[in-house]
Amino acid sequence: MERYIREYCEGFEFSQIEQFSQTISGIDIKIDIFEAWKEINGLKHYREKAFVTLIKGDKTYECNFYDEHSYGCSFFPVTIEGKAYLLFRKTLYGFTLLDADTLTEAYNYIPENVKKGEESFIITGVNQLGRLLVFDGCYWAAPYECYVYDYEKKIFASVSTVFGIGSLEKIEIRDDLLYISGYAFVDDEESEAIEKTISAEELNKLISENGVEEI
Repeated sequence: MERYIREYCEGFEFSQIEQFSQTISGIDIKIDIFEAWKEINGLKHYREKAFVTLIKGDKTYECNFYDEHSYGCSFFPVTIEGKAYLLFRKTLYGFTLLDADTLTEAYNYIPENVKKGEESFIITGVNQLGRLLVFDGCYWAAPYECYVYDYEKKIFASVSTVFGIGSLEKIEIRDDLLYISGYAFVDDEESEAIEKTISAEELNKLISENGVEEI
């Protein structure tokens, strides 16, 4: 990850453009946003980063975000084994779990291929079904996909692939069920709408049969 951050920032001079604040799970969040432009081989390249401060009582946590984020929905409160966390990503890839009481990092996931300079899945949304986390996102800009994650086992499984959702449109948790909708690709030019209702039991089976350690 150090290599990724170094290459992202190298040669760019950042200046602050905005400050954003919100409160989630009793935690005050302040985000100072910076941007930079640089001309490379006649083309202008844009970079964005942010300095993030979280405060709860006398506890403080600070870190940097790299790449562009949707700062209004960057932090996702989740509960794992009865304990409250905030889930967020510092760069395009991976995620961090922060203990919502102590403001200490409980877990950091960084895809192995990112460490090698390659790309990976970008998490843009998080839902929770029991002890399972449901991620939506994409590998670049489109199509959007859905993964389920078992934190205890540290295993991911592709919901989109198994249930034939070629392009994800919507995810919703209702009555302890996962509702997903999107489109199935018929061929290169046609697609058809598809909706699925999936139970936690089905997702656990999916993880057992198709789980992988990396996305």
